[in-house]
Amino acid sequence: MEFLLGCNYWDSAHGTDMWKYYDADVIEQDIEALSGTGIECMRVFPNWRDFQPVKRLYAWRGKPSDVVTVEEAPLQDATGIDEQQIENFRHFAMTCHKHGIRLVVSVVTGWMSGRLFVPPILDGRNMISDPEALMWTDRFIRGFVSRVKDLPNIVMWDLGNECNCLGQTTSRAEAYVWTAFVRNAIRAVDPTRPISSGMHGLESDEAGVWTISDQGELTDYMTTHPYVSPTINNDLDPANQMRATIFPTAQSMFYQDLGGKPVIMQEQGGFTVTTANDEMAADFARVNIYSSFAHNVHGYFWWCGCEHIHLETPPYIWSMMERSLGLMDENRKPKPVGKAIAEAGKVLGALPFKELPPRQIDAVCVLTENEQWNNASSSFVLAKQAGLSMQYCPGNVRNVYLPDAPMYIVPGVWKWAIMYKHSWDILKKKVHDEGAVMLVTYDGGSLIEMEEVFGLLPHGNIKTQGTHTAKFDFGEMTYNVTYELLLESVGANVLAVNETGNPVFTEHSYGKGKVFFLNMPLEMSLSSKAGAFTDTDWYKIYKRAGQQVLDGKIIRSDNPQIGVTLHKVDEKTYIACAINYSDKTQSTDFRVQEGWTLEPIRGETERVYKCDMALYYIYSKK
Repeated sequence: MEFLLGCNYWDSAHGTDMWKYYDADVIEQDIEALSGTGIECMRVFPNWRDFQPVKRLYAWRGKPSDVVTVEEAPLQDATGIDEQQIENFRHFAMTCHKHGIRLVVSVVTGWMSGRLFVPPILDGRNMISDPEALMWTDRFIRGFVSRVKDLPNIVMWDLGNECNCLGQTTSRAEAYVWTAFVRNAIRAVDPTRPISSGMHGLESDEAGVWTISDQGELTDYMTTHPYVSPTINNDLDPANQMRATIFPTAQSMFYQDLGGKPVIMQEQGGFTVTTANDEMAADFARVNIYSSFAHNVHGYFWWCGCEHIHLETPPYIWSMMERSLGLMDENRKPKPVGKAIAEAGKVLGALPFKELPPRQIDAVCVLTENEQWNNASSSFVLAKQAGLSMQYCPGNVRNVYLPDAPMYIVPGVWKWAIMYKHSWDILKKKVHDEGAVMLVTYDGGSLIEMEEVFGLLPHGNIKTQGTHTAKFDFGEMTYNVTYELLLESVGANVLAVNETGNPVFTEHSYGKGKVFFLNMPLEMSLSSKAGAFTDTDWYKIYKRAGQQVLDGKIIRSDNPQIGVTLHKVDEKTYIACAINYSDKTQSTDFRVQEGWTLEPIRGETERVYKCDMALYYIYSKK
């Protein structure tokens, strides 16, 4: 599927009440203006409360009686669907179609911006598990989808908007059954279109409730909603500096790789001027659009199309954060972020290709049971800064296949289980027999075969909560540890020691390959540290461990603020994307392998402007 560029939409005059007070003139003006900003696709929301406005009447002593509309008229059919709202939706969809805008429809829109919107008959019930709620959910889905599925510009169904917020869910099985129930109801009526998850805040832990793997099993597209927010530890740095600019891509790869399905960055916004002023919001959107494109993400949607600062109804009166998220202002003029999205759309539309070939993978991050997102996110950034393109794979799930790669990174090993035996055995084989590189970073885990694999003899593990200074070949670095392993080299080359002389960073030959060991929880400590990825040298540990891999790359950048992805067209042609994840123009500092030549597609070879992208063909001279 080609890259979808768009926004989420509620009308400018009524927000979440747009269907309750449907205004065709407002819709026409909004859609025309959004189309003028380059919006090609919109994620839209049939408010469940308004499309199935049913309530129950009660008789003597509260005995349940008739089910009627909110006006107490008889239902038009068993689904309780409001036919006028269907007409409104069809008019809305065709207005979008007239302006060339395609639609992703979030079917079960019962949760939005901090408020529940459910039919009155379901007030106070658990939307996930209550039998009557499920009955009316099924009726709504069948009634709505069957009535609008013929619309030509619907490209995808979404389960709904962040439906894991609809009600308390007590078990993974309950979440799985609800997801399958909604997916099956949609697919029974329309088997022709893909279905996306629409979920937010999923868990990677197999002991979790709403899990990435279950959503990947049941839906066709994973979705991420990565704002400048604490949800993914992305509120520690300015919105246009590294962390905020790259964590959304890391989360998207995390969902895609662990879910096993392609991903769409389905929501992103700047919240308020305190988190991202107008210029920063434009930078934030631009860099995330281009980074999504470079990492084969299938789409990007800004939240939201319109400004809602004047609205006097919940949820807008509850939270300042919900009021000024538009890419247009109150006069439907594009804000700087709207102009940035329009420009990005023009850039992508002018490229000689609609999508990129899959990016080349240099390293696989093998996740253990410890704080998977915190370790995974930091590891992704450090690898990117070192010049390595990384993907994720769980090591603590039985019979998971470890992809082939020249390097494996195991961040933050902790506690007892760490990973399944078959994963550990495969890792050892990849290094010993196939010549791969492995980097393991330590956070108190119970490792085995230390002498054979790492060339190290442990003399105990101290729970210190201490601070150390280590001498690396690139300088002295201060770090914190919770657990410190007391080590003696029995074959390992000691690359760094701390002030007590204890080995901190080591290298050991293991068969045809090499194993590096870092005696600190690097990724975990950086995950919650402001400024961790700006003007710091921590990435050089990854760079030293990955030097063998880096030496074999056709192109890489020595600038840690520039991330490069490489995409193979054929044996003699590649496409390289260089993303500047910082708020300043950066020199590319490219190293191009001998025998290859660089030809710009977009941008310059010497520099990339702030939060921007340059694209190149790389041709073999042979």
